[in-house]
Amino acid sequence: MNIKTVFHIAYYELRHIFKNPILFIIVFIAPTVYALYFSAVYCHGVLSDIPLGIVDMDNSHLSDELVTAFSNNPYFETVEVSSYKELQEDMKTNKVRAGVVIPEDFEKDVRQNRHTETLNVYDASNLIWGLNTRKNTMEVIDKFNNQYTAEYLAGAGMNEHEATRVINSVSCNIVSWYNPTNSYPTYIILGLMMMLIQQLGLMSVGLTITREKEHNTWLHFVTSGVSWSKIVAGKCLPYFSANLTNFILVIFIAVEVAGAKMEGSILLMLSLGLLYVIIITFLGFVISLFSADSLQVTRYLALLSLPIFMISGYSWPATHIPGFLNTLASIFPSTWMMTAGRMVSVKGLEAGYLGETFAVMSLMAVIVLMFSLLYPHIEKKLPA
Repeated sequence: MNIKTVFHIAYYELRHIFKNPILFIIVFIAPTVYALYFSAVYCHGVLSDIPLGIVDMDNSHLSDELVTAFSNNPYFETVEVSSYKELQEDMKTNKVRAGVVIPEDFEKDVRQNRHTETLNVYDASNLIWGLNTRKNTMEVIDKFNNQYTAEYLAGAGMNEHEATRVINSVSCNIVSWYNPTNSYPTYIILGLMMMLIQQLGLMSVGLTITREKEHNTWLHFVTSGVSWSKIVAGKCLPYFSANLTNFILVIFIAVEVAGAKMEGSILLMLSLGLLYVIIITFLGFVISLFSADSLQVTRYLALLSLPIFMISGYSWPATHIPGFLNTLASIFPSTWMMTAGRMVSVKGLEAGYLGETFAVMSLMAVIVLMFSLLYPHIEKKLPA
């Protein structure tokens, strides 16, 4: 293959990219801007300062201690609420996202060893607020119970060691592996970045041949005497280079700006990324070959982006998605890349655990490359 011819075609393609402002933005600007945008959204990582309304109907010393326990917890920002009705209104207007109602005779019942309970409510209309609030509320209540029990047992004549032994007669040691801080960027942002690379990459490459068809210049390429493999290589080279650069940039932004974890090998992640970019680049080229015009490409890719992410198993476990949707998801490279990316970045797994992923993605790369190179033969067999 005459490499000079390939670079001439690549230069021709680059000129078109720079002449078209929208295409230039899609190829060179949008991935970085979107990556920074996602990072800004998830920059806090862990949900804290949850507005918590407390209705103290007892106003006793013990209820004050419980209020103080919630106030001292870094995950809550307590809001004074005078009544249950006010708490309901504040929840409706999002002034508070959770509430604690301490009943009358709270201290009296506790001192007399009678069962009593607080009412803990939380806004589950948003699961991120809801699940975090529930977990943190239970932690505060458990800690308060343990502290009160220890004081009670000490007052009954037990020394500190004996009281601690009684309280901890049965305990649960919970250890969070891989994402101990429950960082949301670690959970979600890498998947968003991979979808970003896929959709923008496919769209940019998907416009390369449709543009030639619309400008009636495609015939000049196919009748120029240049071999088809050189046309494919020259047309894809700028987009491959841009997509690979964008992949590296968004990984850097996810880790350094958004604070996502990168426990595994960077080299392994780049190897996955290289395969991913090859698939996207040549898949976009194939889409462009078989599409009638640019509008068709952009419409279909826009329609597919959200469904592809939803069935990928990244934001909802694949084990709880219908089997036929899992089968459908397995044909998209983003499904494999997002899962493997999480295994490397969060779990720190080595290449030996990713044999199936490398095999499938390599097969995908071979298939799209073959379709790209064999298109002239396929086109002759298509009905006119």
